[in-house]
Amino acid sequence: MRIVPLEDGFVEQAAALLSRAHAPAAAGAEEGAGGWDIADAEVARRAVAGWWGTGPAVAAVRDGGLVGFMAAVAPAFPGEPTARVRLTQHASVVADRRAIYRALYEALSGQLTAIGAFSHTVAVPAGARDTVTCFFELGFGVDQIRGFRPVPDARTPEARPPAPRTPDGAAAVPGVRLRPARGADVDRLLELTVELQHFHALPPALRPALVDPRAIRDGFLAALGDDRQLLLVAERRGQPVGMMQAGPDSSHTDAATIGIAVVTASSRLAGVGSALLSGVGEWARERGFRRYGAEWTSANRVSDAFWRGRGMVPTQLKLTRLIDSRVAWADAAMTYDTSPRARPRRARPRTARTASPAQAAKVTWPARPGSSVWTGRAAGEAGARARALGLTARAARPGGRRAPAPWPTASS
Repeated sequence: MRIVPLEDGFVEQAAALLSRAHAPAAAGAEEGAGGWDIADAEVARRAVAGWWGTGPAVAAVRDGGLVGFMAAVAPAFPGEPTARVRLTQHASVVADRRAIYRALYEALSGQLTAIGAFSHTVAVPAGARDTVTCFFELGFGVDQIRGFRPVPDARTPEARPPAPRTPDGAAAVPGVRLRPARGADVDRLLELTVELQHFHALPPALRPALVDPRAIRDGFLAALGDDRQLLLVAERRGQPVGMMQAGPDSSHTDAATIGIAVVTASSRLAGVGSALLSGVGEWARERGFRRYGAEWTSANRVSDAFWRGRGMVPTQLKLTRLIDSRVAWADAAMTYDTSPRARPRRARPRTARTASPAQAAKVTWPARPGSSVWTGRAAGEAGARARALGLTARAARPGGRRAPAPWPTASS
């Protein structure tokens, strides 16, 4: 088996691998696969074509045929540390799946860290136990969970929503009323979203509370004018105290997904969230969806208990690996004087430089004639451009050797 750049000639083979990996009860599909749009060969082909050439990508080849591939959405700008491997950007044959994935990630991770991406995420089906275990063994952990449940059916008691609505629109929770959002609600919905981000910044989730108010406001306004989406508000005493936004799911067939879901702190444990979920379930049923679901942070105990307690079965995991960025300078090229008389000195990293917009524009993925593909040469060129801007602490020397580190080492 050889690991090579993912070239144009592999497009159809990659799409076929992806489709087989997510087809239910098909040869090559893992246990728990199924219900994915990309199980359809044509959908898989369009998905592969959509990300082809947009970032680093590697292939595993055996006897001239493709047996696995892995690609990533690289950071959009210098300084952004996260590279993402989407669900449609990796697949392998059943035989030697563990060895194939380990070899693919070894090759891809080196390219990602070379451009300053030290946070790697990968989306995998929750039921794909072999793949999940493989990434666990590579240092990844569960970050986000996506789960689904059947839409409510009055004829099936076990599928009924947790808090049915009455015919006049009032939820069966004392003092709580559900209604569609209005334009006048946008400011209050934005406040609730900011509150949610502040909650995520608390232990144990500890996620930075980074909010783009303008983008969130624009998203709400777009949802208000989109018949395919639901923006549902829960009121207590005439004031919005919670909301859920839902729309068609982008990965699963016949499914709706909940985007933003929040209940203000003073109204938690009062049935507001259950009432909102009931409203979303009824909306999904009326639109002909068979399932509806949500995504939540694994470390968020409140969200995890709420969604799982209301029948959401995990179907997809987002796994994350955080790499110590000091490896950019404390690497194999670092030298130490190990003689007994040597005085130990601590290596000092070079101060990071912030690239100007003009400089940042130079660090881009290379275009190809007619289409684009990430090759080893192109990866090296992009890395060289990034290093020239001081975005990493590595400096190249002609002939492939590294130049001496620009800071004192333990032997200096």
